[in-house]
Amino acid sequence: MKKLPVILFAVLIFCISCSKKELAAIDDKNTETLNEAEIISGINQFGFNVLHLLPEDDIQNLFFSPFSISSALAMAYAGAAGNTADEMRKVLYFGQPNSSFHQCFGTLSAALQYSGDEDLKVSIANAIWVEDQYKLLKPYQQLIRDYYKSEAKEMDFIGAPEASRLLINQWVSEQTNDRIKDLLPSGSVDALTRLILTNAVYFNAEWDEHFNEDMTKKAFFYPETGDAYQVDMMYKRQHYPYYETKDFQILEIDYKGKRYAMMLVLPREKGKMTELLPHLDREMLADYDSLKKTEDVILYLPKFRLETRYEMSSILQEMGMAEAFSGQANFSGISGKKDLMISEVIHKAFIEIDEKKTEAAAATGVVMRLTAMPPVPRAPITFRADHPFLFLIREKHTAAILFMGCLGAPEPE
Repeated sequence: MKKLPVILFAVLIFCISCSKKELAAIDDKNTETLNEAEIISGINQFGFNVLHLLPEDDIQNLFFSPFSISSALAMAYAGAAGNTADEMRKVLYFGQPNSSFHQCFGTLSAALQYSGDEDLKVSIANAIWVEDQYKLLKPYQQLIRDYYKSEAKEMDFIGAPEASRLLINQWVSEQTNDRIKDLLPSGSVDALTRLILTNAVYFNAEWDEHFNEDMTKKAFFYPETGDAYQVDMMYKRQHYPYYETKDFQILEIDYKGKRYAMMLVLPREKGKMTELLPHLDREMLADYDSLKKTEDVILYLPKFRLETRYEMSSILQEMGMAEAFSGQANFSGISGKKDLMISEVIHKAFIEIDEKKTEAAAATGVVMRLTAMPPVPRAPITFRADHPFLFLIREKHTAAILFMGCLGAPEPE
């Protein structure tokens, strides 16, 4: 099976009108903000909220990155003001749009990175691509430089939009080890484009203990709808952090170094994933972290590969972030003018797991156009993931979720 490293990518595209109206830049008079733990909790809950709004009548293979979407939108939020900022703050669980919030977000991004060995690598990169005739406010540039580690790169979006698109796609490819190619499709960059913000997160990790390939056997998987079919089912008996209720089982598998882990949330009954989704939230994670115990578990886990694509605009608006998509959008902290609005938020993702490692990729495009504890000895627990289940990849110390998904129908092998 072809192997790809785990990658996460987010991109924002800003297109503007010729409005001359000016407003104040980033408002540091707002002193209220969130600490790092609250930001993490908010990112996680935002992910669950998105999960809840995905169509319940089509529970198949879901996969996206709440961290990527939040990171990309945080750079846009740095220039938001008024009601636009208020709606973004509520939907994304952000603090006030001041330098203190972005400093905390930047500290979190730095803390999540790791490149100490070949078994685990997590890196985060940002870049700003600006039309060379379009001027950004200095406070905005400074904030993005200080906390998102990004310098503005001048581009000729007006005269050479296609060449600009290819250059940005090349940067994306380089930052993701050639795993995300042609992120910006043909026609997505045109003469109205003025600013593109890009965020890339690269994640590549081996399991702390590999599954034995010889133990992988064909077994039936039971999707939410339709007939059962055979997949490659991995097997391992081991002591895992574990928690259960009458409705579901939760198990966590460590990656090398035990800093990151994949969490599996499995309904006890087949055909119950749709009923379980509304109950998945940050409180569930808190219960797991406080009540989990190390248990002897017989684990059956399918090898799988997912590729997904979502148009997120309607979901974000349904969540309450409406003004950012309208002619009333206020991103005046970016250029001093109320001339930017979001028109599309596109998210693509990829993940593959096998006996040795987890590998994935994700991409987000935000397009802005003209404004108009000790084990207790007992019989081993069986965790047979042969029907739809939720999975998360998170950093264990902070509990920050990088990836989130639901395996509803793995491809047959």
